[in-house]
Amino acid sequence: MIEMKHVSFGYDTGKTVLDDVSFTIGEGECVGLIGANGAGKSTIMKLLAGILFGEGEVLIGSTPVKKDTLYEVRRKLGYVLQNSDHQMFMPTVYEDMIFAPRNYGISKEETEKRIDAVLEKLDLTELKHSRNHKISGGEKRMAAIAVILAMEPEVILMDEPTASLDPYNRRIVINAVNSLPQTRLITSHDLDMILDTCSRVILLDKGKIIAEGRAEDILSDRQLLEAHRMELPLSYTGR
Repeated sequence: MIEMKHVSFGYDTGKTVLDDVSFTIGEGECVGLIGANGAGKSTIMKLLAGILFGEGEVLIGSTPVKKDTLYEVRRKLGYVLQNSDHQMFMPTVYEDMIFAPRNYGISKEETEKRIDAVLEKLDLTELKHSRNHKISGGEKRMAAIAVILAMEPEVILMDEPTASLDPYNRRIVINAVNSLPQTRLITSHDLDMILDTCSRVILLDKGKIIAEGRAEDILSDRQLLEAHRMELPLSYTGR
């Protein structure tokens, strides 16, 4: 469902951000993309979503991600942005949630069912008609996730989905991610969350894939993680 083939990307300054990156994520798989700040994780997400374009080939399903295929790509793909303020642009949570499904031709009745089901799953029912500028940062983060789940895309990208969440809401997000049938790619510094949700991990450093394999194998490898400016998840600390 997600594929990158020999993808490279750099900015006009001459700085290389990604260098010959290739990976495949199968249908229904949940994969963690990890690395220290500046490794290139968010750039990969933006390339998959068609926000940036580089060299090489990027596919969502069988659809190449190009400027002239963006409508088709974005029907298949939902992207939880790292900054919720860049995602929540309507006056209320409800209006943000209804916007994309209705824009893609889903009936109002079906959209309402999706909204209510997602809000119940995330324990956010009381926020349905809240005004976005009046809710807390953590609530807005949860609402941004709800917006994407209401779309019911085939592929979900999540950039730091548990950032700024308290332990209760963090656990709700983990449980929700684990219940989803969609193909999921998650970037996060919360390696315990990655361990709880992802079967496979891709380790990125300085724009290159350093390691790829079972989440348990990579996330328990202290030497590997520390060599690339990361620490063991708390689950493995002291073992």
